[in-house]
Amino acid sequence: MAHFKHTFQVEAPLSAVWLLHDDPKALKDLTPPPVRVKIVSMDQPLRAGANLVFRLYLIEPLGATWHAIYDEFAPYQPGETVCNFVDRSLSSPFRFWVHRHTFHALSDTASTITDDVTFRLFGGVVGEALTWLIAWPAIAFMFFYRRMKSRQVLKEIVRTGRYD
Repeated sequence: MAHFKHTFQVEAPLSAVWLLHDDPKALKDLTPPPVRVKIVSMDQPLRAGANLVFRLYLIEPLGATWHAIYDEFAPYQPGETVCNFVDRSLSSPFRFWVHRHTFHALSDTASTITDDVTFRLFGGVVGEALTWLIAWPAIAFMFFYRRMKSRQVLKEIVRTGRYD
């Protein structure tokens, strides 16, 4: 089993951070090229027990389907300083995937975003080796991209008050 945890600060209030992450369509903005994301189905509103199905593509029509369920869901509430959710894959390219998203208000204009992921491609010695040699570096790259992209998108959310 591999683990990746990454925390970074953004110049955005907790309400804006939640606005971005409460929308599964943000996966399209937060996924690094050349991978593309297509939402297949999603339960609305998001809540504990909600399902999200999406496809990841490098080249269409070849892609991988990912079915996630939200195991925990503590949405942003005015006056609160922490909100979070946990998604777990029911089916995906990974045999095991649990991703905890935690958002902390630092002030009225700054927050932290923490991504905490535990994952495994598949079992056995070969699966463990591939998890660490291929999946872990790819996931680290993806989350460093998300840090850059989150900051960019959040600037626009702070400016406009909405996420389109």
